[in-house]
Amino acid sequence: MNKIDRVFVVTSLLAAIFLMIMINLTTPSDIGPLGVLVFFTLMYLVCLGVIVGLCRLFFIIKGRLGDRARVSRRKSYYYGSVLAFVPMVLIFMRSFGELNILEIALVIIFAVLGCFYISKRT
Repeated sequence: MNKIDRVFVVTSLLAAIFLMIMINLTTPSDIGPLGVLVFFTLMYLVCLGVIVGLCRLFFIIKGRLGDRARVSRRKSYYYGSVLAFVPMVLIFMRSFGELNILEIALVIIFAVLGCFYISKRT
């Protein structure tokens, strides 16, 4: 495990710990707008760590981590950053009202387009 991977793991674990503390000790009305921003930032960091790990696992299973390990590692970070934003957008949309199938489909299309763009650029 290299230095960047350790940073991702430690950041995700610390974000998960702070997120659990925040959920157990406060409410959205008590914490205010800045606290809600911190909550969503911590959620993104946790999702980012999990999804980057899943992308890395996918590339390992697929067999691309051999002589092109650096490129695949970078790709997993790019894919993870786009895919980690999907749960955040769904939570944002749910907070403004109902979340129907059309809105979910639009978020999925956004994620697919983002992944397509990454696959063409890298």
